[in-house]
Amino acid sequence: MRLVVRRLGRIKLMLLITAISVVMAVALNLIFSFLFDTDAPLLQSIIRAAVIPLFIAPLVSWYLLGLLIDLDQLEAEMNKLATYDDLTGLYNRRALFKSCHLLHRLAVRTKETYCVVIIDLDFFKKINDQYGHAAGDQVLKSFGLILKRVTRDCDLAGRMGGEEFCIYLSNTKQVQVEPIVKRLNKEIQNNLPNYDGTQINYTISLGVAENRPDLEMSFEDILKKADIALYEAKNSGRNRSVFFQH
Repeated sequence: MRLVVRRLGRIKLMLLITAISVVMAVALNLIFSFLFDTDAPLLQSIIRAAVIPLFIAPLVSWYLLGLLIDLDQLEAEMNKLATYDDLTGLYNRRALFKSCHLLHRLAVRTKETYCVVIIDLDFFKKINDQYGHAAGDQVLKSFGLILKRVTRDCDLAGRMGGEEFCIYLSNTKQVQVEPIVKRLNKEIQNNLPNYDGTQINYTISLGVAENRPDLEMSFEDILKKADIALYEAKNSGRNRSVFFQH
C-alpha cells in the first residue's frame, strides 16, 4: 500500500478510492434493487447511493492516507538513523561493518582482493580544545564529504566513531591504495574547513591492510591488521600511512 501511495500521490489515490467507493455503492444498490424488487425510481436510487461515498470517502481516505504517509516517512527516517551517521552522512559503524561482512563473503567466493583503510584525524582533541566542539564537528563534516568524493561507487566509507573512519576498497590491491591516499591528502589541503572566519588545518593517519584469496582471513582479521598499521602510523609521527606487511 505504501508503494502505491508513493507512486500515485495522496490526491490521486484519494480520488481513486472515492471513485471505487462510488462504483461499489452504486453496484450494491443495483443488486439490492434487483434482488428485492424495490419500487424506488432507478435513477433516484443510483444518485442516492453515490452521494454518501462521494462525501465520506474523500474525508476518510485523506485522513487515513495522511497517517500512512506519516508512518512511511517515520520509518524512512528511522532506517536512515540506523544506517547513516547524522554528522557526516557516511555509514555508521553498525551499517558499515554489516555491509563489509557481506562484501567480504562475496570477495571470498569470487577470489577478489580488497583493502581496508582505517583513518584517524590527527590530534583531533586539540581542535576541539582550541576552537570548540562546533569547529570539530565542522572538520568531521568536511572530511566526510571528502571521503564521498574520493571513494568509488563500489567502495564503502563510514565513521567508526569519534574521529576514526574506515574505507572498504573493493577489488583493490595494496599497490593501488597509495594513489588514493595521495588524492585524499590533496583533497584535505584544498578543502580545509572554515569555522567562524578561521581556516582549520588538520592531517590524517592511515592504516592499510590487504586481503588476498590466499590469506583466508575473516573481515575481523583484516580490520585488526589495519588497526595495527594505524597504531604504527600514529606512533611514528602521524600524518602518514602505514601498510600492514603480511
